[in-house]
Amino acid sequence: MSTWRGDVRVRRHESGRLDIELNRPERRNALTLPIVTQLAGAIVEAQRDDSVTAVLLYGAGGCFSSGVDLAEIQADQPAISAAIADLHTGLTQLRKPLVGALERAAVNGAAAIALACDLLVVGEKSFLEISEARMGIAAPNNLRWLLAKYDPNQALQLTLGCERQYGPDLLRRNLAYSMVPDGQVLDRATVLAEKIAGYPAGAASAMKRSALTPGPPPK
Repeated sequence: MSTWRGDVRVRRHESGRLDIELNRPERRNALTLPIVTQLAGAIVEAQRDDSVTAVLLYGAGGCFSSGVDLAEIQADQPAISAAIADLHTGLTQLRKPLVGALERAAVNGAAAIALACDLLVVGEKSFLEISEARMGIAAPNNLRWLLAKYDPNQALQLTLGCERQYGPDLLRRNLAYSMVPDGQVLDRATVLAEKIAGYPAGAASAMKRSALTPGPPPK
């Protein structure tokens, strides 16, 4: 079953997999206030819905997202900043495994969403870019995920270097779970999310919860 939310499309599958598609391909899925708000709502609902066992996130038209729409920043910066903060709160609270399909590009604000994914499938030529420092703006959400999942050195290299990290770089840095030919990214991510969705009831969510809970693992 598919549900439209304007610029976000949600599809539910009997397996328990929930697909979330950013659907603004004419702008390379650039983030606006509506798309961020709709995505945040879909993430919250995924967490609340007990029938959802895994989430797949990707962009329509073969591109994850080119980042925040610059016109949107100029027109409504406080509102979109608040919406982005709400989105990342929802991503932090999501205990369902989140698989991301990084096709073509994930830039700045979109890079932070890609980094929030538990398993990220990338293409050989697709790239992640964090270049906010070069623009004279902060990158709190990129730093949030880099420091939560990796280490300060990795965070500094990516946020100060402001260089595109292509598929091989993402794999080498352990930011990507898998790299495949560019035309196979979404298929690979879909198979991965479907596999995880089919694990015994609650197993994948329990594993994610254990991995993200501070302290020694449960015996």
